[in-house]
Amino acid sequence: MGFIEEIKKCFSCAEMPKEPIYRAVLFGDSAGYFENVCAVKSYQQDHVCLSLKKGELTIKGERLYIKKYCGGDVVICGKIQSIERV
Repeated sequence: MGFIEEIKKCFSCAEMPKEPIYRAVLFGDSAGYFENVCAVKSYQQDHVCLSLKKGELTIKGERLYIKKYCGGDVVICGKIQSIERV
């Protein structure tokens, strides 16, 4: 049984999609790796807005900068304080 299937079973989330809309991996509060990104919608040092296939992802923090953006993958460095899906 895969990890996502275990989560569904534990939390009775039968309506969860099979494939995640995006994936975010945080490295402490100093960097984040984001997959399945369609575009960088806006960029400021205090927030970055990423377009997804369904919705948007807003990363808020301090001294943020885009280290890598290639093939739907984005690496954002700086002090990440919050991530919100809209």
